[in-house]
Amino acid sequence: MEECVRRERILEAACKVLQKHGYHGASMDKVAECSGMSKRTLYKMFPSKLELFQILIRERLFDVKPQVASDARTPEEELSSLLVDLARTILRPDRISLIRAIIAETSESENVREIIAALETGGEDNALEAWLQAYCRQQGYPVTNVRFLGKMLFGMTVGDFVLQTLGCATEAPTCEAIHYQTDVAVRIFLAGLRSLPPSD
Repeated sequence: MEECVRRERILEAACKVLQKHGYHGASMDKVAECSGMSKRTLYKMFPSKLELFQILIRERLFDVKPQVASDARTPEEELSSLLVDLARTILRPDRISLIRAIIAETSESENVREIIAALETGGEDNALEAWLQAYCRQQGYPVTNVRFLGKMLFGMTVGDFVLQTLGCATEAPTCEAIHYQTDVAVRIFLAGLRSLPPSD
């Protein structure tokens, strides 16, 4: 079996173990058993439980690479398509299950809190921030607060969809609702950017 296939199988198993047992209840033994791999193979690829779960959370939730639709003609269409693609990825049932497991663990596990904090401030490839940075430069808008702006726009769109999906009393948003809310949020957001004074 190729290394990339073994690695993916281990990450899938780690995800299932985290959801079933929580971080404290998860062990390398359980991940090895669930993946059908030996502990030796597991430790060869992931030297510790902490590193295994850091990689799992980073790759499944933070290293998401949304794409701008090839037929987007305006900045509004580009940004909307980027956010819709991001929402489609994050709202997949396997990722929502992982988010639920992490939420359940953050109050109990200092390690999980540290993983999330490190990833949140790490500035990994962030397609939304990169798009905003390029757009602001092109338009002559201030670019010193792109991270803040990205978080705001994410919260208006994808973050809201995640909350709707996680909420027990509501159904997950439909594709039509995601497109509509994203289009409206992008128009409001970009109009607000245009009202900012140009940077020097």
